[in-house]
Amino acid sequence: MPPRELERTAHTVECFLNALRLADGRARTEIEEWLVTWLSEDAKREAYAIFHRGEIRCHLRQRIVHSFALPEVSQPRSIWCDRRKLSIIDGAAYAEGGKLLMQGTAGLTLSLPGSAGGQGKKKEKNSNNNNNNNNNNNNG
Repeated sequence: MPPRELERTAHTVECFLNALRLADGRARTEIEEWLVTWLSEDAKREAYAIFHRGEIRCHLRQRIVHSFALPEVSQPRSIWCDRRKLSIIDGAAYAEGGKLLMQGTAGLTLSLPGSAGGQGKKKEKNSNNNNNNNNNNNNG
């Protein structure tokens, strides 16, 4: 896998775990590493992970191949993630028959690193610093 694709996969997994509000620490790092490696090794891009009712379930061709119990996570929504994107899914449809009814990322994106909501102020600040530097250079 090219480095850029691996980086994107790692970022997507990080966003997935952030959406769950999973606290930083050794347990999170181990889960994150496992998910990135597992999703990266799937050349056919059929692997995906779902958080549902306190558990991350790792699917390959619609079969659960691994799971992580997360009793400390109180996220009420069911969230789906592959190596490129994530989405809230209909938890009832998933629980009843494993159906994936995507509902989008509304409510998730504002809390994710690298989202538009989190970067606007940073860019503004950098722009102001550049303007101040330019003014200082021109004035003296």
